[in-house]
Amino acid sequence: MRQRAFYVFLIIAVFIILTGMGGSGGIERAPRVEKNFAVTIVDGSGIKIEGEKFSWEGRINIQGYLGMAQVTMPFDKVRELTVGERVERKVKVIVHLVDGTETRFDVDAKSRCFGESSFGSFMLLMEDIKTITFKKS
Repeated sequence: MRQRAFYVFLIIAVFIILTGMGGSGGIERAPRVEKNFAVTIVDGSGIKIEGEKFSWEGRINIQGYLGMAQVTMPFDKVRELTVGERVERKVKVIVHLVDGTETRFDVDAKSRCFGESSFGSFMLLMEDIKTITFKKS
């Protein structure tokens, strides 16, 4: 009787564990954003991705750290963003603004960028990106 109860418990436990492993880990589509930003992204391996509906963590601005201050920069102001070296959990970025100036700050290395391309949705971590160029309409 005990052995039978053990096997029933084992089967139920295995079923629960296996059903909890669902999903492929990929993304189905980029998060919806209120404004469409078209970009060209070059990743660390040199691959170029043309995309639109671009977002950073599902938002249309990028957030980072300038010294002790937390900064938020809307995509409307950005012409190009270049990702530099990784230091601990952050990457250094240089942002070339539409007005011709540039600024530098740090961004979380594991923050995610999303978009839609002709082949489907994409997601890249900031630490995997070399440049993001915003196409102005």
